[in-house]
Amino acid sequence: MNTKLALVATVAATLTLAGCGGSSDDNGTAGPAPTTPASPTATPTPGPGDTPPPDTAGTPTPPATPSSTPKPSILPKPTKPVPTAADGTNYKACADSRCEVAVRTGTRLQVKRSTLGFTSILKIDRVSNGTVAYSADGGCCSISTSAQGPGQSYTLNSLKVTTVAVSGKTAVLRLKPA
Repeated sequence: MNTKLALVATVAATLTLAGCGGSSDDNGTAGPAPTTPASPTATPTPGPGDTPPPDTAGTPTPPATPSSTPKPSILPKPTKPVPTAADGTNYKACADSRCEVAVRTGTRLQVKRSTLGFTSILKIDRVSNGTVAYSADGGCCSISTSAQGPGQSYTLNSLKVTTVAVSGKTAVLRLKPA
């Protein structure tokens, strides 16, 4: 509390001296205004029983209000839709080795044995990471691809397989005799 009284006394004395406007000498003429040594303005730290001094800066600042504009949320990256395959998932359309079908990992396509040469089954081994892998296994031989992307083609004996599109876990393949 003593710190507060000392501060009030200092402020009162400064205001009194500043309000005089100067001093007069013996002949009644005004002389220069007295100067007081500059002292740094200190804000006292309130003690346990003290209340903080009132805000003398003027109008209090209103508290911040939350923005009415919602923050943008992080959305999952949209996947491109798979183009519609001409034959959809009608795998029987591949029996003549001419079809365009949507496939997933594990799909088995029955084709003409004469186009593959040693078997009539084309197996989809994996559809992921924007690529498709497929294989054909027979009693004597096997042939496979590891990562064929959209627009790429591979010929297995006399069967040309083109990857039309891949999106997520689905790929569109076009088969035709080579």
